[in-house]
Amino acid sequence: MVDRKTKVLVVDDEETVRVLLQRILQAAGYEAIIAANGKEALSVIAGGGIDVVMLDINMPGMSGVEVLGKINADWPDLCVIMVTAVADAQTAVTAMKLGAYDYITKPFEQDEALRKIRQAVVNWQEHLKLRQSIAEKTERLQDNFAELVASLSREHRLLQQLAAKDRTGGKSLLSGLPPELQEPITSVEEFRDALLKILKKS
Repeated sequence: MVDRKTKVLVVDDEETVRVLLQRILQAAGYEAIIAANGKEALSVIAGGGIDVVMLDINMPGMSGVEVLGKINADWPDLCVIMVTAVADAQTAVTAMKLGAYDYITKPFEQDEALRKIRQAVVNWQEHLKLRQSIAEKTERLQDNFAELVASLSREHRLLQQLAAKDRTGGKSLLSGLPPELQEPITSVEEFRDALLKILKKS
C-alpha cells in the first residue's frame, strides 16, 4: 500500500474512464478524486492538497495541454501524467516537453497504468526533494557570498583610509588592486558591483 496522504486528481471528460481510474487508485491505497473538465480541475487544484494530476489531453473547453500550462505556471510542484488515446501519443510526448512527467494511453492495462502512477509518485517526490536541496544550497551560497562581500568591503574601506593617510609619495596601497577597486567606494553595494564586474571580465 502507498502513503494514503498521496492525493490524485483524475481529469477526464469520459465518465467511465475517470471512474475506472478512481477505482484503480483507491484500490491501490491512493486518495483519488475526479473532475470532468479543465475548469473543474483547476478549481479543485486551487483548493490545495493535490499531489498528482492524471490529465486527459482531449477535452471540450480547455484542452489538457492548456490545463497543463496553467498547472506549470501556478502549481509547479504538481506531478502531471497525461492520459491520451493511442492516436494522440505524439501530443502526449509534446506535453512531456511542456512539463508533464509521463503519459498513459487509452485503452490502458490496469497494472501498467498503476505501475506508471506509482513510479511517477516516487520519482516526482525525489525530484522535489532534490530541487529543495538545490534551493537551500543556493541560498546558503548566496548568504556566504554576502558575508564575504561585507568582510572584503570592510577591508577595502580600511585600505582606502590608510591610502588617504599615506603621505610618502610612493605607490598607493590600492595600486595593486584591479582598476574597479582603486576608485573610491563608499558602500557594500558598490563594492559588490565592482567585484561582479571583475568576475565577469575574468
